[in-house]
Amino acid sequence: MRVERTADRLAPPPPGGGAARAEPARPRARDGLVPGTLWLGEGGALRCRTPHSLHVLPPTLALWVPQATPHQAEGLGGARLRRIELPLAQDVVGPKPATGRVALATPLLAALADTLDGACGDRPNAARRRLALALARDELQGAEALAIGIALPRSALLRRACDAALHEEADDCDLQTLAHAAGTSVRTLARAFRQELDLPFSHWRLQVRLARLVALWAEGRTLGASAAAVGYNSPSALSFMVRRLVGMTPSRLLSSTPGAAR
Repeated sequence: MRVERTADRLAPPPPGGGAARAEPARPRARDGLVPGTLWLGEGGALRCRTPHSLHVLPPTLALWVPQATPHQAEGLGGARLRRIELPLAQDVVGPKPATGRVALATPLLAALADTLDGACGDRPNAARRRLALALARDELQGAEALAIGIALPRSALLRRACDAALHEEADDCDLQTLAHAAGTSVRTLARAFRQELDLPFSHWRLQVRLARLVALWAEGRTLGASAAAVGYNSPSALSFMVRRLVGMTPSRLLSSTPGAAR
């Protein structure tokens, strides 16, 4: 599956915020398993938006989204996307998985995705497919979940601020600029981030910077040029930010080979 996108690196939520107002759907487990979709990218980057989150991920990372959560996935920089309908255990998913689950795309998981998606030729027969799905589920459930992704708000006030920050032409934003765009005070906006998204604005902005970094890299820019474009002229400063969010170096995160981030 190849989907090419060259514009709007970090698309804001739909106009009017209809999707952003949607309440998280509760996943329904069957036989202890929650239905969902696993997405992996090859080359470029994977961008996936749900009513509650926006993810921009390099090939080293995979994203699982519960079936109950509407989402739109697409490739950046000519990425080829692989999609697997893969249920996960309820205790692994947790009670509120609406924003998705990010994990390392290990070499085994990537190989299984190629097999199940038919990228390696003929699709496996029913028996081998069941075995491959069981192995992929075990591999994903054993992987550590990574706290990566831009949380999207429901309230109109905070949505206006986030839309301004995610706009393609937006420079690196500060709280005062976003408060002006939202027509509110800095104090009110800072409180809204904590109350609605359960995180400070500074952390939310780091997630936006990381997503922009991945999107620019997927377009073919060097790591240094991508870092400078999101406000990091110092390699050490960039490395600190990426390690804080992902627990690995920028070069490993942006490797084009799944599993190389280990």
